[in-house]
Amino acid sequence: MRHRTRTTLLLLLLLIGVALIPEASAQADRLDWAARLAEMDSALTRGETPAVTTAWREAYVAAHASRDWPGMLAVGDAALRASRATRTPEVFEPRARRAYLTALLRARRQASRDGVLAAGAAFGRLGDRETEQVAKAEAAKLAIRAESAGRRGARAL
Repeated sequence: MRHRTRTTLLLLLLLIGVALIPEASAQADRLDWAARLAEMDSALTRGETPAVTTAWREAYVAAHASRDWPGMLAVGDAALRASRATRTPEVFEPRARRAYLTALLRARRQASRDGVLAAGAAFGRLGDRETEQVAKAEAAKLAIRAESAGRRGARAL
């Protein structure tokens, strides 16, 4: 009987641990891209362009791995900071655009109205008014869907 209790307890603890892994992993990914962006900003302050590029690339990879939109948005913003500081818009602006597009697509997939609007505003900062308007329209659609789903849920109750 004692063996069965220990086994059950061990299995329960294992299941709880497995359930917490994705949350811990997501937090670690967020901290990873954020730490890399802090390294990039530090390198910008020191004027070390190669270190800026390396830190930005590492942040991009970490944000991409996170599968969430805020990291990609932050990496895009960092690319614009790097573009201004290093005076290399031909290098960093396309990187910002790619990161913003990834953020927009992820936010849309996750039905995040705030994320879609934030990505649209980022495209506006790049001067891409057309994509900014498309994002606003998509955010409006998401809001309508959320409101409709809320009404259906209220009726079901």
